[in-house]
Amino acid sequence: MNERCSSPWRRARVTLNANALSDNLNRVRSFASGCQVMAVIKANAYGHGMLQAAEQLAQADLFAVAMPEEAFALRASGCTKPLLVLHGFSNTAELEKFSELNIASVIHQHQQLKSLLAHRLSVPIDAWIKVDTGMHRLGISPDDVDAYFGQLRNSANTGKVYIMSHFANADDTDNSLNNIQLESFLKVTNDIDVDCSMANSAAVMRLPKSHFEVVRPGIMLYGSSPFSAVTAAELGLRAVMQFESELIDIKPVKAGEAIGYGSTYVAENDIMMGVVAAGYGDGYPRHAGNATPVWVNDRCCDLLGRVSMDSICIDLTGVAASIGDRVVLWGDELSVDAVASACDTIAYELLCNAGAAYFSCRE
Repeated sequence: MNERCSSPWRRARVTLNANALSDNLNRVRSFASGCQVMAVIKANAYGHGMLQAAEQLAQADLFAVAMPEEAFALRASGCTKPLLVLHGFSNTAELEKFSELNIASVIHQHQQLKSLLAHRLSVPIDAWIKVDTGMHRLGISPDDVDAYFGQLRNSANTGKVYIMSHFANADDTDNSLNNIQLESFLKVTNDIDVDCSMANSAAVMRLPKSHFEVVRPGIMLYGSSPFSAVTAAELGLRAVMQFESELIDIKPVKAGEAIGYGSTYVAENDIMMGVVAAGYGDGYPRHAGNATPVWVNDRCCDLLGRVSMDSICIDLTGVAASIGDRVVLWGDELSVDAVASACDTIAYELLCNAGAAYFSCRE
């Protein structure tokens, strides 16, 4: 069932195609048959609503979030699925709550290890050792894996122990760092009887040697391609978020006349301009430049001039359009990836921003 939001004060609206989420999960399984799937629903499920996404992704084996507060909210909503917090706990109070609510923690630095080993927990928690194999963000040195694993495996405070890592360039299949990271990971895990996880969305589809026991798809679940040269449709993925508004004005603009703040667009020829009731106040990217695609009546039209808080201007020259017509900012008719590429950003940012506006209007 689609869930729709249109604020009584805004005309831009978001529709979430819940069936597309489950279809994309099935697509993950087609790429990584036999693996457990940890669905990444952090950042409010990439703008799609964490609690709603959790319901629609019920067939996933595990869920991953970034922050403890996200995991606490899932448990409060009634979610009983195994949960992993990718940033782990930060203090004793959080650690105790992880134990109380059966939430697993990533262990990515020594203070977490020390705290987990020293504190007496009423119920042990699962621990996921994060290894820095070359991304140089969170994670312990490969040289420390044996020591961490041995201590955690022998602690009464831990249940099952896993080992994980994260690719820096999985979206660039030919990048040499992918193999370097994979080899580093295999070197520290080959002699340990342990379940492992390394594959994000891009690796799920292009790096099968990294699948191991658990894969961690994120962006592909929401119908976006992690590859710049391959579309989501070509990968068999369906858009989940439909971001739309409507035309509120149509007017001619003569050659030489400028449009919008800063006069960043000047018409080279006489054109017909349309004004759409959507802007950065609705989560549309303010930095979107001229020629960013916008879909109207089976045509992709160019964005003209700067994005305003409440409106954008588009080129309707040659398009049969009327005031009140539906405009697709991204969704089934226009891929969020195409918009992101035109804006020199990534779909993750666009989805999160539009989703933030969507869920704020539901409060």
